[in-house]
Amino acid sequence: MNQQVHDSGLLPRNRPEGLIDQLLALLSEAVIESDALRTHEFRARLHAYRQRLAATPGTADYAKYSAECLQDCDEYFKLTRIYMTERETGFGEIIQTLRESIGLLAGDTDGYNGQLMQTSERFNRLSAIQDVHQLKKQIQLECREFKRVVVEKQKRDQASYSMLNRRIEGLQRNLEQTRVEAALDGLTRVANRASFDKALSRWVAAHKSAKTSFILALLDLDKFKGINDRHGHPVGDRVLQSAAQCFRKFVRSNDFLARFGGDEFAILVSDLTLEQASTRFAGLLEGIAGTSNKFSVPGDVVSLSFTVSCGIAEYAAGESAEGLSGRADAAMYEAKRQGRNRVVIAGPPQSKTFWNSLKPLVPFKV
Repeated sequence: MNQQVHDSGLLPRNRPEGLIDQLLALLSEAVIESDALRTHEFRARLHAYRQRLAATPGTADYAKYSAECLQDCDEYFKLTRIYMTERETGFGEIIQTLRESIGLLAGDTDGYNGQLMQTSERFNRLSAIQDVHQLKKQIQLECREFKRVVVEKQKRDQASYSMLNRRIEGLQRNLEQTRVEAALDGLTRVANRASFDKALSRWVAAHKSAKTSFILALLDLDKFKGINDRHGHPVGDRVLQSAAQCFRKFVRSNDFLARFGGDEFAILVSDLTLEQASTRFAGLLEGIAGTSNKFSVPGDVVSLSFTVSCGIAEYAAGESAEGLSGRADAAMYEAKRQGRNRVVIAGPPQSKTFWNSLKPLVPFKV
C-alpha cells in the first residue's frame, strides 16, 4: 500500500481516500480562472493537500489535513461567490449604460416630433388668415414657440449626454481599478504571478529583438514555514509584507518586481552586467539579514530577523522564458542547499555550474 502511494502519488481509487483524491483533482480543473481569486495559488494548495493525504492514509494527520483542505476550499468558494456576484453586478451596470447610450443616440424623437407636427399644423392654419398684420404677429409667435421647443430639446439632450458621460467615466475608473487590482498580489501589493508571466514574456521578446540581455532574480525567504509554525500566519504575512517593502525600495523604475508565489519573489533587471547585478543583490541580502524586525500582534510584539536566498540568471540569446526561469530557480535552490542567505548565479544554458557571490553573514534563527 505505502509503496503504491509513493510510486504514483495517488491513493487507490477503490478506497474512500482515493475518491477524495479524485474529487480534489476534479476540483482543481473546475475552478474559475481568475487573477483576482489567485486561482494559481489555490491549485498549488490543492496539489499540496493531495500529496499530504496520499502520504498519510489512516493516520491522525490525514484527518487534520482533510479538515484544513475542507476549510481552505470553503473559504475559496466563498470568495468565488462574492467575485461572481460583483462581476454580475458590474456587467449589469455596463449593459444598462449601453442600453441608455443606444436610446440617447436614437433620440427622444416621439415627443419632439409630436411638437413639430403641432407647429406644422398651426403654420398651415396661418394660411387662412387674411389680415397681413395679424398673420405677421401669429408667425412671430409660432417662430418663438418653435425656437423654444428646439432649445428645450437641446438642453434636455445636453443634460442626458452629460449624465451619461459621468456614468461612463465612473465605469471606466472602476474597470481600470479592477484591472490594476487584478494585476497585484492582495497581500504584498506588488505584481502577482500572472503579471510576472506576462512581463517576462514581453522582456524576452523585446531583448531577443534588440539582441540584448537582462537579469532574472528569484528570491525565497529562508525557513519561512518555521516562522509560520512558531509565530502564526499573521506574523508570517507581516514578514512577507516587510520583505516586499525591502524589495520595492531596492528596485529601480525600469525594473520589475512580483510575488512569484508563496514566500518567493521575482525581480527583472536590465542595463546591468551579471557581476553588477550580483553585487547589488548581495547588498540587498546583507541589508535584510542585518535588520531586526518588530511586528505587533494582539497582546504581543514579535521581534525577529529573516534572511533570503537568491538565484539569478542572465538571459541568453534565443532562450525561452521557461528556460530562464528554470535556471534562476535551480540557482535559488542551490543557494538553499549551500546553507541559505546567499546569492548563487546560474551558469549558461545546458550548464550545471553555479557561482556564489555571498556567504552567510548572520546566523539565522527562527
